[in-house]
Amino acid sequence: MLLEARKLPLAERAAARYFRFLLRRAFARVWLGGVPFPDGPAPSIAFLNHSAWWDPILTLFLSRRVLQRDAYGLFRGEELKRYPFFRRLGCFGITTERLDDLRALPAYASSLLNGGPSRTLWVLPQGELLPAHMPLAFRSLMARFARVMPEVPLVPVAVRYEFRLDQRAECFVRVGEALYAQPNETASALTRRLEQRLRQELALLDAELAQPGVRNFRLVLEGLGSLSALYDHTFGRLQYLRRNA
Repeated sequence: MLLEARKLPLAERAAARYFRFLLRRAFARVWLGGVPFPDGPAPSIAFLNHSAWWDPILTLFLSRRVLQRDAYGLFRGEELKRYPFFRRLGCFGITTERLDDLRALPAYASSLLNGGPSRTLWVLPQGELLPAHMPLAFRSLMARFARVMPEVPLVPVAVRYEFRLDQRAECFVRVGEALYAQPNETASALTRRLEQRLRQELALLDAELAQPGVRNFRLVLEGLGSLSALYDHTFGRLQYLRRNA
């Protein structure tokens, strides 16, 4: 059965504020790098690796607070039945993998993306939460969406949650160059191409994180105060007072 999105703007605004608070409480910083995300009124599909519970919350924050996109998300039907509130935020899915459900889903996604300006569908094509550095293996549903909407850009988004120099982890997001479904390309071939493209973005992100400092990223969210930040601020202030006493 198809569980359609039942987006409620008031609920989405409230959730966006709350999710921003959760991110600020959980992470020292959220960084964004790579190429600019496609803007304008045309629709887009973004696909990312799924290594943390935070991924859906992160995508809503990025959409509303950073990218100014009208966000929709593909969820597993079991999760939507367990957390129906996410349908009010624009999430949808199917409860079975029968042939009629699998056929209905891309058509519904297409109508949703073309139903208003600046809409982005966020997809986690691994289909389940997996450890960060496991080899990527996508399910074919993402490719089925792309074949129904060949004019829509497919945007790879690499995400890492890293402990560096702070008490809390930092979140790094890297947007890659968009790609498109090719004429007569099979779902299997496109799935492999999407996997390879996101692997490349993750490798580029990992290479950047291996360098000292933070380069080629802009800060999009500062976390709430942590013990390490309080210590640095207090110790630095005391050092300043002593030098200038």
